[in-house]
Amino acid sequence: MDINIRSIVLIGIALVVAGVAALIARSLVTNPEAVQVVAEAPEPTYTEVLVANKVIRTGFFLKREDLEWQNWPMDNINPNYIQKTSDAVAEEQINDVLGSVVKLPIVAGEPVLNGQIVKPGDRGFMAAVLTPGNRAISININSKSGISGFIFPGDKVDVLLTHNVVFGAGDNEFSSEVTETVMKDIRVLAIDTFMNNETNTPTIGKIATFEVTPKQAEKVALMSRMGELSLSLRSLAVESEDDEGVARMMNNQARTITYINDVSTVAGGNTELGNQTNKVKKVRVLRAEQAQELSFTEARVNN
Repeated sequence: MDINIRSIVLIGIALVVAGVAALIARSLVTNPEAVQVVAEAPEPTYTEVLVANKVIRTGFFLKREDLEWQNWPMDNINPNYIQKTSDAVAEEQINDVLGSVVKLPIVAGEPVLNGQIVKPGDRGFMAAVLTPGNRAISININSKSGISGFIFPGDKVDVLLTHNVVFGAGDNEFSSEVTETVMKDIRVLAIDTFMNNETNTPTIGKIATFEVTPKQAEKVALMSRMGELSLSLRSLAVESEDDEGVARMMNNQARTITYINDVSTVAGGNTELGNQTNKVKKVRVLRAEQAQELSFTEARVNN
């Protein structure tokens, strides 16, 4: 008897629960807005990072027109990205990287990473500045050879060599000073340890560093032992390519030489110096039974 009563109670409870569930389901179907529990995703937050607005190749200096700020999601920020601190200091942050050299190529829209650039004064900056295949080499300069400090990094110069040249032979042998333009259109990389001059004021350095080809580097090493090297500053204006003489000089195909008699006709007591001062050579000419000795001259440079 107790079992039947218990069963009836359980069945009644089940029917009540089923009825309540049915009523809830019916209300949800007929009025879906009554219960709407949908978890909305939080809106992403953004910051601004410094990016390249065009392709920047290895070895190029960063300029203001190469860079811009771009929105970037905060959940995708690399610690090496350059993030804008505030609008007030945004330009200062850009100025801080201007003049840096790109070590690895940067594509348009890619953030500028601290590891991709080398700032002036940082280790490896000189190697990053060099054109692939070229070398850096230094020479000693002074106020005279360095044009009183008016040569700045980035300028183009010609290199002049003043040294002693031996002319003639035997009893006629003598030496004289000669100046030659031995290299032309050479880029100055640094004066002393500075690769820029922000104040643009003349400073007299002791060492000038140039960008040269491997062969030119060998020449500079030898010339520094042969005599005194001087620098001649070139104009920033592009020289006319229609000038055949200038074109040859730009290609290092012509060499300019100044002899002592071009400066003074009485220097050394000899007025036949320069192109007319030469090494004497003799040739013995036989015609039948007669012998005749002829002489001709040839310049000889002792280098």
